[in-house]
This record gives sequence, structure tokens and C-alpha cells, in this order.
Amino acid sequence: MLLYKDAAFEDRWTTVPSLTLDDNIFVKVFMIPAQLMLRMDRCWATPTSDPYSNIQYTFIRDSCPVLSNEQTLSVPKNGQGPEATFRIQMFKFVGSSYTNVFLHCNIQICHNTPGLCQPNCSSEEEFIRTRRDIPLSHTVSYGPIRRLLNSEQPSPSRFISSLYLIWILEL
Repeated sequence: MLLYKDAAFEDRWTTVPSLTLDDNIFVKVFMIPAQLMLRMDRCWATPTSDPYSNIQYTFIRDSCPVLSNEQTLSVPKNGQGPEATFRIQMFKFVGSSYTNVFLHCNIQICHNTPGLCQPNCSSEEEFIRTRRDIPLSHTVSYGPIRRLLNSEQPSPSRFISSLYLIWILEL
């Protein structure tokens, strides 16, 4: 599991990311070698590195986004190949002073049987969605991601894009 700075999943974070609540987190989960297919079954966040923490925020369940707002969460790839991706807007744990976020995903590895790994997340069929029986399940984690407080500086990429916008407006 790796974090990226961009929607193309090309510019990878190599340091601990420090993000504001307006920033997006771009995540790619992948496997090597890439002969099989990978599906994120459940993804969640915790304020500590413990994936079994009592404080959890689940945003992907049964391989489908829990949030219906595409501005907040999107899952471009899941169960279609050796990698899965999602984008989620940075968030905080309500009612606490935690500043770190740790991401976790239960992933399943499937054979290349057509349709076996790809989730059906259409809202019409949500009530009949069933869990498929796929034996291999693993948990992968990433963290910490540091949440910047309002008084702190934004991430360099947001600052640079803001400067670029100001430069364009001045022209």
C-alpha cells in the first residue's frame, strides 16, 4: 500500500505526508508478482497503527465505497487487476485530538476467473450484494498520515498549486 500526491498515482509520498482537511489522499494497493487479481474488501482508518483499534472509520465495505459522495471518496480500480486504487478526502476523528491517521485494507487475492474478483457496487443491487467466498485475505496498512491543524502550513503541493493559480490570475 502506497500513498501518492496526484490522481495519476505517479508522484509517490516518500516522507510522512502532512495534509489539511481539504487535501486528498491517493492510495494504491498492489501485489508483486502481478499474475493474479487483487480486490480491496474492506478499508478503514484508525488514529493509531493498531488496525484493531476501538476507534475506526470504515470507508470501503464489501468491496464497495460506503460514502456515496464522489467528492469525498472514489474507487477507480478494484478487483480488475493486480492493483486497486482509491481517493479519499483527508478527515479527522471527531471528538478527539488525534492528528495521525493510519489506513488499513483487507485485501483478497483472486484467480483471473472473469467476474470473480470484480465487485458489484450498483446502488440498485446494494440490498442483494453478497460476500463471495474467496479464501485468501490479508491486511495491509500505511501510516502515519499527519493531519495539519488550521494554524499550520499546508502541504507543499497545495502551496505550489496556489502560487500557480495566483500567477495565472495576475497575467
